[in-house]
Amino acid sequence: MKKLFIVGILTVLTVSTALGKNEIPKLPIDSQTNKISYSKVVYVDSLTKKQELFSRAREWFAKTYNSSTNVIQMEDKESGKIVGKALLQVYRKSPLGNMEHGYINYTISIYIKDGRYKYIISDFYHTGQNSVYLGSVNKVPDYGVCEGMINYKPTFWDPINIKKTINSILSQIDSNIVDLVKNLKFVMDTNTTNTKTEEW
Repeated sequence: MKKLFIVGILTVLTVSTALGKNEIPKLPIDSQTNKISYSKVVYVDSLTKKQELFSRAREWFAKTYNSSTNVIQMEDKESGKIVGKALLQVYRKSPLGNMEHGYINYTISIYIKDGRYKYIISDFYHTGQNSVYLGSVNKVPDYGVCEGMINYKPTFWDPINIKKTINSILSQIDSNIVDLVKNLKFVMDTNTTNTKTEEW
């Protein structure tokens, strides 16, 4: 059932590229909440009404996620607000290739007004899963809130490559959310401009 929530635009190329990174990616941190947060006010054609942008955003959810009805937690056309909770599958490298290594839970909120919209993608949280390796089932642990993963200090009991795995997961988050935002901007308006100040 969980796989119904996974982002539909996740590609093998994106995963493979992110898995190859060992350094900690420079994730955007909100100065007020201290949380990983991808956020921006995007201006489109000033003549585009809120209702039209809301319809585009709703269509984007439907095409991006396998089950948008399960992802969307709240939508209000009158106020111009859509909030969803989704999952992103993450992987780790192994001698047998890329192996599933749990899910990243996150919240995506889109706020809409005439001629502009604002997206906020935050509340990233890792949950583990059972994975099969050489015929045996292994439980991938929950790493919890992803902010804690950035400065994670390995313990004596952790696997030797735990830090490399965590950095890879953070890189996969960044690669996939950047692609997600690009896709959202394309759907909302192919002539999007960011030359104005970000006033909401």
